[in-house]
Amino acid sequence: MKKKNICFYSGDITNSGGTERVAIIIMNELNKCEAFNISVVSLVEKEKEPFFELDKNIPRYTIYDHVVRGITHIGGIINRTRKVVKEHDIDVLIDIDGILEMYTIPVKRLTKVKVISWEHYNFYQNPIVPYRKYTRRMAARWADAIVTLTEEDKGYYKNNLNVRCPIQCIYNPVMWKENVGAYDSDSKIILSAGRLTYQKGFDILVDVADLFLKDYPDWKWIVLGEGEDREMLEDKTKEKGLDKQLLFPGNVSNIDDYYAKAAMFVMTSRFEGLPMTLLETKPFKLPIVSFDCKTGPKELVQDGVNGYLIAEGDIRGMAESIVKLINQQNKRIMFSRKTQLDMKKFELEEIVDCWKSLLTMI
Repeated sequence: MKKKNICFYSGDITNSGGTERVAIIIMNELNKCEAFNISVVSLVEKEKEPFFELDKNIPRYTIYDHVVRGITHIGGIINRTRKVVKEHDIDVLIDIDGILEMYTIPVKRLTKVKVISWEHYNFYQNPIVPYRKYTRRMAARWADAIVTLTEEDKGYYKNNLNVRCPIQCIYNPVMWKENVGAYDSDSKIILSAGRLTYQKGFDILVDVADLFLKDYPDWKWIVLGEGEDREMLEDKTKEKGLDKQLLFPGNVSNIDDYYAKAAMFVMTSRFEGLPMTLLETKPFKLPIVSFDCKTGPKELVQDGVNGYLIAEGDIRGMAESIVKLINQQNKRIMFSRKTQLDMKKFELEEIVDCWKSLLTMI
């Protein structure tokens, strides 16, 4: 039986973001399957090699050798994507960013290639460009399948659009670590991580810290990551006199060491798809305090069991919950012991099986 040629479609697979990381994990695993030939096409590749390790046997194609503005080059991108589909006999295109339906849906109608829309934001968020609302409608009408990161988001699609194709929740995987030590209940480090952007709400995090951190001078709050908000965040931290305790070390190559030494993990995001940072805490058994934003936290945290879920934007509620954990070591230990409840659905093998079933079905 002929192998299916599956091509993942990316804006730039060499980027260092969570979307690219998860896509590469899934590509590498699917490439081990006898039923599929896996490849990846990017609109452009800004780096010579992907930031995350991609199997060398997976071919990479590019649409352009320089950055172009998608909205003004729609015709050219569609035509070049069609050529890639034809030249490499692609059976299925998987958009790893829903905005790419602008190009792949027309290509589907020109070539009969199957299209899967893999949504990494939640239904109500339209970051960077406003016309995601339109491409979601395109996917609902013409895609061959839609993949959401949470059951919650799947419900939003069903409730808001007339979805004509199968829609399936497939979680991002948790990557279990070897030789992870015991939870450090004596730690006095609060940890957060993510790109320093509006989405991640680190400006709110500074306001939260301002409510309590000076009262606990032996505690530090470390925020890992880089981004366009760095200068603003550092200035705000200094203005509030928190710069000795609230630290922004940037991107680090040894992030696991930070997880291993933390007392808790805090997420202040305004919105998510499925937050990878919360998944990454699981092998390290960290209690979590998170805003209950759309979407994902409630599928990873059981409120009062292994962490606290705080109403969106409730700065005081977030600070009070962190202080509870600072003051109650026994509570931290109890939460830590229950951090891995209901985690089977996030295991890599389960998730890859879901992808195999979907690719076999369409």
